[in-house]
Amino acid sequence: MRLDEYARHDAIGLMELVRRGEVSIREVQHCALEAAARLNPQLNFISGSLDENPVWQSEAPFSGLPFLVKEGNECKGFAATMGSRLGAGIVAQQDGAIVQRLRHAGVAIIGATTAPEFGLYPVTESALHGATRNPWNLGHSPGGSSGGASAAVAAGVVPVAQTSDGGGSIRGPAHCTGIFGLKPTRGRTPMAYPGLFGLSHAHVSTRTARDSAAFLDLQQGPHAGARFWVPRHERPFLDEVGRDPGRLRIGLCRHSPLTTPLAPECAVAMEKTAALLESLGHHVEEASPPIDWPRFFDHFLTAWTHALPQGVAAIGALSGREPGADTLEVMTSKFLEHGRSVTVDDLLQAETMFHGARQAVDRFFGTYDLWITPAGVQQAPRIGEFDPARGGEDLKAYVGRVLRDYAAFTPLLNITGHPAASVPVFHGGNGLPVGTQIVARMGDEATLFRVSAQLEAATRWTSRRPTCFVC
Repeated sequence: MRLDEYARHDAIGLMELVRRGEVSIREVQHCALEAAARLNPQLNFISGSLDENPVWQSEAPFSGLPFLVKEGNECKGFAATMGSRLGAGIVAQQDGAIVQRLRHAGVAIIGATTAPEFGLYPVTESALHGATRNPWNLGHSPGGSSGGASAAVAAGVVPVAQTSDGGGSIRGPAHCTGIFGLKPTRGRTPMAYPGLFGLSHAHVSTRTARDSAAFLDLQQGPHAGARFWVPRHERPFLDEVGRDPGRLRIGLCRHSPLTTPLAPECAVAMEKTAALLESLGHHVEEASPPIDWPRFFDHFLTAWTHALPQGVAAIGALSGREPGADTLEVMTSKFLEHGRSVTVDDLLQAETMFHGARQAVDRFFGTYDLWITPAGVQQAPRIGEFDPARGGEDLKAYVGRVLRDYAAFTPLLNITGHPAASVPVFHGGNGLPVGTQIVARMGDEATLFRVSAQLEAATRWTSRRPTCFVC
């Protein structure tokens, strides 16, 4: 199998070729390994080493499919550094719940992908790994924290890679790299460490909506000790891809909730997305849930940092190192200091605010079927724009800049738990991708998949190829 043949297919397509006997699974794996070896020197998306002889479960839906897992997601034998010098050299000793389900799906895990320190940042840059780069333009970031995985998928190295999202870490990188990235409903998939607010949601990033749906079918369901869970959908999510969504009532957000206006390419993408949805028969009007955004983001910092001291201590205990200037990013030390200052009263005030936000979004979906927003205030940031190693910037100034200038739209849905996806409906005229965020009612990934499949068919986004691609 040639690399150009390999890159034409998504995961479902590759497995169909294998089942028909047109190609062996070892040939497919060889293509992925060759692509990783060829592109990693430019893009820097691999953490640790590759496994050239992976094992996998036979007679499963994706038996032998080459696959990458985000570092830090408890995958036995692979890097678990959390993107930090504090955890350098740590290798996972067991599989976490999400990786167990992926192995049951049959995937052959060939490596781990880079992530920023403790998943804290909207870019994948660290003192441990250096900068992971965007396959569309090497001067730009693929986003964070699932930047390594998204770069690999966008570049055609693998059709699917494991990702996770605590404030936009699936949707932001999908927006930056022009792929499909779904954050499921809270509790749909196992959560490695939910913290007090249940921010982090695990899934995969893909080039097609149907691959995302197929993997959600295989990963969904509660696990032992789960605090959050949602009932299974009445039929497989894969069956929703291509199903007529009917005429939907859609609320559209045209403006950033903070002070920085949308970058021109992001604004144009919203207008084009609205026009396309209307041409597909949907009713679109400007509408958003009423959120006190500045107050929400003040409290989000509490949610973002409250569990960090425990996480840092756990990694330090495993590595035998002490957290400090030689082991932590400059900005991580500031996040850690903030986390240590969080009080019970801070947590209660945050939860009061978040309860109101959840109510506002739920009430919004009493009127609308979907909410459409930009996936980012700007396109992929330049390398160094949000570098956590830069000194001299106050923590709140840094976080304010990240939210105001880039990631204003994604964190709300981690707090409320609603399913949301970044969909690469249109591409910027400047050569960089633009994501559109689609949000649905709690538990309604089905509508997201139906509409995403409509948009994919209308725009044929999978035919776009970045500068750094496997062929």
